Amino acid sequence: MNKKLLTGMAAICAMGLSAGAWAADAATADEVVGKVKEAAADVKAHADVALTEYDKKDGKWAWKDTYVWVLDCTNGVVKAHPNEKVKGMKLADLKDKDTGKEIGTALCDAAKKTHGGWVEYMWTKPGAEGNHRKVAYVLTAGNYAVSAGVYDDKMTTKELEAKSAK
Repeated sequence: MNKKLLTGMAAICAMGLSAGAWAADAATADEVVGKVKEAAADVKAHADVALTEYDKKDGKWAWKDTYVWVLDCTNGVVKAHPNEKVKGMKLADLKDKDTGKEIGTALCDAAKKTHGGWVEYMWTKPGAEGNHRKVAYVLTAGNYAVSAGVYDDKMTTKELEAKSAK
């Protein structure tokens, strides 16, 4: 084989490996469901004592490209979040980045479903330009609701709901 062909093949292999590594850094809907259910049990059992753990960017509740955050639907605020600018924010101020539609109420309503629920909205994605489809799973946890999301433009609502019903 000639040198150019070998170099080209090596470059293609390297791109394929780096794309695979990047994909591995993206949380999946299944992981989100598992973490949110685990977090709901934690928050329900330990209430306010547990909340500081959800504020940590490098804690147990932050992984890959996502994190679990806690909503206080009764008082309409973000109770715990790894971004200090979001913690304490009014849920009414959480808005879809494309439409401006408020999403806090939708998150709280979805949390009340038997198995929790999913909310779809457009959001900024770290390291990428523009707004991207994000789907967040939310579940009631005692006096709070817990949520985490993934950037996904392929999964349907029906597919997502099936994951949370397991």
